[in-house]
Amino acid sequence: VPQHKRVLQLPPCPDFSYCINTNGSHICPCWEGFKDNGTHCEDIDECLTGNFTCPDNSNCTNTEGNYTCVCDAGFSGNSSLCLDIDECALGLIQCPNFSNCVNTKGSVMCSCWHGYQGNDTYCEDIDECLDNSTCPLQSTCINTNGSHECVCNEGFFGLNDSCVDINECNNTELCANGTCMNSVGSYYCDCFKGFWSNGTECVDMDECSSNTSVCQNHSTCVNTPGSFRCPCNDGFLLNGAECQDVDECQDPDDSPCPEHSICNNTVGSYLCPCTPGYKPFSLGCEDIDECKDNTTCRSDQVCTNLPGSYNCSCRTGSFSCHCPFGFSGNGTFCKDVDECVVLTQPCHKLANCYNTPGSYICQCKSGYLGAGPIQGTIPLLRPHSPVIQSHAR
Repeated sequence: VPQHKRVLQLPPCPDFSYCINTNGSHICPCWEGFKDNGTHCEDIDECLTGNFTCPDNSNCTNTEGNYTCVCDAGFSGNSSLCLDIDECALGLIQCPNFSNCVNTKGSVMCSCWHGYQGNDTYCEDIDECLDNSTCPLQSTCINTNGSHECVCNEGFFGLNDSCVDINECNNTELCANGTCMNSVGSYYCDCFKGFWSNGTECVDMDECSSNTSVCQNHSTCVNTPGSFRCPCNDGFLLNGAECQDVDECQDPDDSPCPEHSICNNTVGSYLCPCTPGYKPFSLGCEDIDECKDNTTCRSDQVCTNLPGSYNCSCRTGSFSCHCPFGFSGNGTFCKDVDECVVLTQPCHKLANCYNTPGSYICQCKSGYLGAGPIQGTIPLLRPHSPVIQSHAR
């Protein structure tokens, strides 16, 4: 190469520097953001030296020859402005059930609803009833999802966050047949005589079922509200405090028995046996036809049926035997007739009949004097001996 065409080869400038020619030389100033350390240009860490300007909510990040401003997590923007990111509005966060998404400066949180507790991954119900002071006295705490209820106990009502006793006795329909007595949370019945309390009602006391001896003999106990009564049984009549037998046979003119029968008084009732020669039939007594029996009379006699009796008479060309008055027979024998039984009313109703052979006598009851046969008696004012009237036949 010719001498006059040779080019001077100068040492180059280091990296990150400018080459500036000068008279007879050159200089190598470092680029902005770099500094000369004597041998080369090294990067200036503006973030370390604090020679930077970044907006709020950002961090300085060094680069070769410069720096950048990176928005903090939860913020977005540029080198001059970093704004908060609303993750809740953008739907970037999925919060658990029973919670709300709450945006914060540069972040986000999941806040459990009132009545729930937990963290960003779960929210569970708070059982407020585990705290005995949650509800007032005389109430029951009932836990619900996210809350609770305070229900006043039976017999109480809510008033200004308290449970107040209900005076049930203000209801006048309570405790019929007794007096209503209020108590804490309830009431009871102070029952009248003849009633007993089951707690909230006055129930009639059945004296007839609890005490079989409450009534006198020959009576029936009949329960009534709050009491009882003792009516005499049929066939008895109340005399003072006792039930005495009614003598249905006392008045012969008003006998309860049918014709051709005898009234026999019994305790509480009476019997009506048919008189001799009659037999029971339906509701009365009918004549017995003794002649239906071939043995009633002798074979040589004729049997004739009579009301309540019969007659055995001799056939034509024979004879017959007749019993004297006060006796009866069948032609072969004679027996005494008991007029006190056979006759319907042999004596006065205030006299006693006594049978005698072939006849009978009527003896006045104590306190009465005979005044002729059967027609009447005279009551005495002082004791007299009973008069006996005989009846000859």
